[in-house]
Amino acid sequence: MSTTNEAGPGNSGAGVMRPAWFWTGAAVWVALSVMLVLIWRNRDERRVIASGTGKPVAAEATTAEKPVTVTLPISQMTRDGQQVIDLSDLMGQSKSAVDAPMWDAAGVEDFSFTNSDGRTVTKADLLGRPWAICFVFTKCLGPCPTVTKQFRALQDRLRNYDVRLVTLTVDPARDTPDVLANYAKLNGADLSRWYFLSGDQAATYGLIHRSFKMPVQEVTGPTRQEGFEVIHSTNVMLVDKEGVVRGKFNAAKDEEMASLRRELQRLAEPLPTSSTAPHPGPVADGRN
Repeated sequence: MSTTNEAGPGNSGAGVMRPAWFWTGAAVWVALSVMLVLIWRNRDERRVIASGTGKPVAAEATTAEKPVTVTLPISQMTRDGQQVIDLSDLMGQSKSAVDAPMWDAAGVEDFSFTNSDGRTVTKADLLGRPWAICFVFTKCLGPCPTVTKQFRALQDRLRNYDVRLVTLTVDPARDTPDVLANYAKLNGADLSRWYFLSGDQAATYGLIHRSFKMPVQEVTGPTRQEGFEVIHSTNVMLVDKEGVVRGKFNAAKDEEMASLRRELQRLAEPLPTSSTAPHPGPVADGRN
């Protein structure tokens, strides 16, 4: 009598040996199931608030994010010697309407600074026409050359409009009127329409903080590096003929500077056309 290992129609099959491909397939399915569970849990964890509260948030990204801030020591502003600097102002990030700075409706506070030609320039000297102001220093190896280049472009594009450009140094101890005069010459500035101002550091920083709501801070200690001695914004501020701030425009973004140019054209009175515009020249950086 012969015997066989295969189950016949009447057998239960409980003792039958499964082929190798059966167990391989089963292992693959188990591995895939575990991977799907891990992926699902990881997605849920990403939807948990970073503060650790464990409360889930909507998957959709919010359109108005809270600006990131950092606190740096500064002596001019608060009683406890601290000034909160909004990094979105330093990096030119846009803000929601709720977080947008509210400039004083009464206008920029009075000031008195020295121009590169040695004469005193006050707020009153700028009233009656729109003007734009930027904050740089001549030894800067960061964004300052870009800001100055954008101002040179504004000067050339707005030669037929009654506007003023103001460069206010954030390093007045080194940027004397003579230094600023040389900087202006290197950058092809028309000094009849583009002012290069310097003054007391406390007065300068106070004006930038209070009237323009922009950050500025001198770096001291071991973190101070040549060419990066002052933290400041690349924003250019638009001021109308009444001396009221109308907006800020990031000089690192060509599209925002184009918007600034259009605003100045809209606010300014046209001048008689002239064919004697200066030829564009190079923009100097802090190495000169």
